[in-house]
Amino acid sequence: MRKRFLMMVMAVGLLLSFNFLSARAQTSARPGSGDDETPRYEIGGQLFSFHGHDLGFGWGAGGRFSYNLNDWVALDNEINFFLPDEGPPYATQGLFGVKVGKRIKKKVGVFLKVRPGFQTNFYVNGQDEARFLIDVGGVAEIYPNRHIVLRFDAGDVIIPFSNQMVDTGLGTPRLGTTHNLQYNFGVGLRF
Repeated sequence: MRKRFLMMVMAVGLLLSFNFLSARAQTSARPGSGDDETPRYEIGGQLFSFHGHDLGFGWGAGGRFSYNLNDWVALDNEINFFLPDEGPPYATQGLFGVKVGKRIKKKVGVFLKVRPGFQTNFYVNGQDEARFLIDVGGVAEIYPNRHIVLRFDAGDVIIPFSNQMVDTGLGTPRLGTTHNLQYNFGVGLRF
């Protein structure tokens, strides 16, 4: 059941991304477009760390796809896979949202991000399930050249549990909403 849900969410994210690709292909070239224009697509990978007082520590790796609508706004999607340490092994996190900010002289970018999503492998009220979350934070990017991006993200991953009991493997079950620091470092290609 959980794998089917995860596959459905990933398929919807990919379909939405491809929808933007086909919409872009049907538009005519803009006047003045060239090497000074921000590349539309970014694909990359990252290492991440996740830490919260209530949920403990997690880390792993993932992939990212962004579609730059213009120099200031991008659709930003990310899938992360937790590696075994403390807590459940092989949890998955998917984030799908926007980043908004400014690129300075095509060398550096500073953005705010808001990305709703999901995370799997929470043991809630006796069942293993996926939970809704939202990632709010900042992104700093460095562009060594037109086709490479170095990216650092830091954000608060907010997971609402309402009145459900959550066994985190750390002893005491938790109620309510958790706030968790997550930071990523990644490298990507822009085209």
